[in-house]
Amino acid sequence: MPALNAARFIESALRSLVKEKDSVPLDIVVIDDGSTDDTCGIVTRIARDFPEVRLVPNARKGIAAARNTGLALTHPESRFVTFLDADDISFPGRIARQRQLLVGEEIDVVYGLVQMFVDLDEGTQTPAMGTPTHIMRGPYLQSSMYRADAIRALGPFDESLRQGDDTEFVLRAIDYPLRLHLEHAVAAFYRRHDANVTLNTEECQREFRLVTMKWAARRRLGGKGLPPAIFSELFTSRHDLEKEFNA
Repeated sequence: MPALNAARFIESALRSLVKEKDSVPLDIVVIDDGSTDDTCGIVTRIARDFPEVRLVPNARKGIAAARNTGLALTHPESRFVTFLDADDISFPGRIARQRQLLVGEEIDVVYGLVQMFVDLDEGTQTPAMGTPTHIMRGPYLQSSMYRADAIRALGPFDESLRQGDDTEFVLRAIDYPLRLHLEHAVAAFYRRHDANVTLNTEECQREFRLVTMKWAARRRLGGKGLPPAIFSELFTSRHDLEKEFNA
């Protein structure tokens, strides 16, 4: 969990994870990316009650670098790796659900759906009654779980990217090739708020185009032909759905 000035939301994010501590052994690594608010204080307080949570201070280097720091500190015996941004909510029971898929099936990676929302019901940790919501498919890390050895095979996130590191990462997974499975169930609640990085739509679209063009060029040079069907399932309607939600 990368975190930068996430004091408004990070407690809810962490509590959505530790709810599964009795059914799944957890090691939750929070990488503070140089916060100047009370993010570290909140995480430290939660970690006193939940030893599954650990805080790693980190000089501000960006979200991809924070993710790489977290991966480098993953417990060596961990078999699976999942992600959650500090302003999002893990769907109740989804870690156990996705873990079971990876244990029971011959797959390396699972991606679920995300449900975008604005207001949270803190009691149920689900979108509040009446809040705008939209369920969508995309390369969102908070909806995914990877085998740890698959993560090692892919290598680190691209730290030159501000927003497109999740897209670039899953494109590498498609080409590796890893065995990807798309589940038709919500895996995370994606919070929309006034500080979302993706609100910079010009940068978001620019980096998405850059990453996908580089990927397409690599495929062409490698003689791999047309993109596989899973590419369309993950990406085709992503921006249209976001536009519909924001309308």
